[in-house]
Amino acid sequence: MEISGKKVVVIGFGKSGQAATKLLLKKGAKVLVSETNPREKFDPSLISKFETQGVEFKFGGHEIEDFLKSDLVVVSPGVPREVYQECLKKDIPVLGELELAWQFLRNKEQVIAITGTNGKTTTTAMVSDLLKLSGYKVFTGGNYGIPLSELVYRETEVDKIVLEVSSFQLETVETFKPKVGILLNITPDHLERYESEKEYAYYKYRLFENQTSQDYSILPLNEPWFSHFQDLVKGKICFFSEKEEKTAQAYLKDENQFVLRIGDKEEVYSFKGFKLLGLHNKLNYIVASLGARLMGASPSSVERLITEFKGFPHRIEYVTSLGGVIFINDSKATNVDATLQALKGLEGRFILIMGGRHKGASYSPLITYIKEKVKALVLMGEARYVIAEELGQVVETYLVENLAQAVAIALKLAEPGDCVLLSPACSSFDQFKNYEERGEVFRDLVFKYAPLFLKDHEINEVYH
Repeated sequence: MEISGKKVVVIGFGKSGQAATKLLLKKGAKVLVSETNPREKFDPSLISKFETQGVEFKFGGHEIEDFLKSDLVVVSPGVPREVYQECLKKDIPVLGELELAWQFLRNKEQVIAITGTNGKTTTTAMVSDLLKLSGYKVFTGGNYGIPLSELVYRETEVDKIVLEVSSFQLETVETFKPKVGILLNITPDHLERYESEKEYAYYKYRLFENQTSQDYSILPLNEPWFSHFQDLVKGKICFFSEKEEKTAQAYLKDENQFVLRIGDKEEVYSFKGFKLLGLHNKLNYIVASLGARLMGASPSSVERLITEFKGFPHRIEYVTSLGGVIFINDSKATNVDATLQALKGLEGRFILIMGGRHKGASYSPLITYIKEKVKALVLMGEARYVIAEELGQVVETYLVENLAQAVAIALKLAEPGDCVLLSPACSSFDQFKNYEERGEVFRDLVFKYAPLFLKDHEINEVYH
């Protein structure tokens, strides 16, 4: 790809936009950054540094005329498609930061990429750790962590590249082709952006469309959208399953063991010492192990990481146990399926805190597990009334405005043997800047108020 001297507009100046701008400058492009946020939101020294290198900035909104005068538009993940739709109509190339980096990446044959509605970050970290334990120098990034453009810009020599990839990034790929592609799952999400679940699934399957028979495509056995998009899957198909199946290359033998089929050999591993909670995390591990083994990881690394991997905060994270009540922070559950997996994979009697900003999906898939495992629902934030309409008749339900009130209600209801589970099934953007802040606030509230057990807290709003 030749961009020296070309006029390039970068839309969005977050992590991805900054990394793309650095790479574009290095390759000789003339860069204009278009950003909706005001200039004051950014570090002045950062902006000044780029301006001294010739970058032009326009803050506070986008001007379509700038896009239409450019030779190339580079878009950050999540930028609404309407912003650059006119460029596509005028045949002005539009690439995402991931595709831009891919165009200049040297060791393309060493890339493993992971996508899916839930579990991407955890599985990406598992794959990365397995390869590191096998002696490789590994770059880990993409949608989570460091943008790929940063690696290409720095020209750092690595053996393997492990990327988390989102549907937003896959919207704008053209030639991106991982040696191993992993699709973990597809459940309704981002329906505020996509016209249908099918469109969302289509972008997930684009992970595989540029692969060849020399590459590997890992996906769930009986994945519901496979029949619709099978033609996009160009690599050697490797299925995984939560139970033993003849057609699966990786599966759970039982709750304590799993099997990988590598070539003609079967490898059996024990989950003894595995620290992560939930069945879905065991599935994440077997998929990570299969992907890493296909990329050259050793069997001994798979055995070793089982006991060493500790997981991430805010993902079914054990917080504490006080007065016989367990507290679990699953703030990363920003969609319905993530909450479903938490309820499915955990044992106990739950006071479930849900709510935040509604993302368009139905909450009805939760009904079976709520009936079976949930003692009470505490609903908060913008989505509380929407959720209550679907779930309020299933179990005792309380409506509150914010997380502090939700924790207080949960403490009033909690008895020894209960588990207070924050698993919102919604985004955090009604009251928090991200799911991490929501999870940290939950932790702080638990440690501040749980020892006091606010039995006298007034319950203001009960849903009937």
